[in-house]
Amino acid sequence: MTPLQMIEGADLPDLALTWKDRDGNVLNLSSYTFTVKVGPEGGAASITKTSGITGSSTAPNIVVAWTVTEIGTLSAGRYVIEVIATATDSRERRAQIPLNIVRKLS
Repeated sequence: MTPLQMIEGADLPDLALTWKDRDGNVLNLSSYTFTVKVGPEGGAASITKTSGITGSSTAPNIVVAWTVTEIGTLSAGRYVIEVIATATDSRERRAQIPLNIVRKLS
């Protein structure tokens, strides 16, 4: 997935993702539940989010709506956003997206 970059203290816009199967078809994730974790590369999650995440059968099939207090508090550094989609039979799909937060100019 394409790395994201943001400025320290800024809020991210909603994160819209499209997951496809190996044949290139958009997955129907409308009945899945989701967890999104954000943490430093190789470290523990500093943010865990389970609300404000919507699954769909059409692209984008996952939309993560960030609140002001969720992502804007992270300091400059390299992070990973991990998206976990859980099916009704408890099977999980996971993806990681690199996130680079740069210092704001003074």
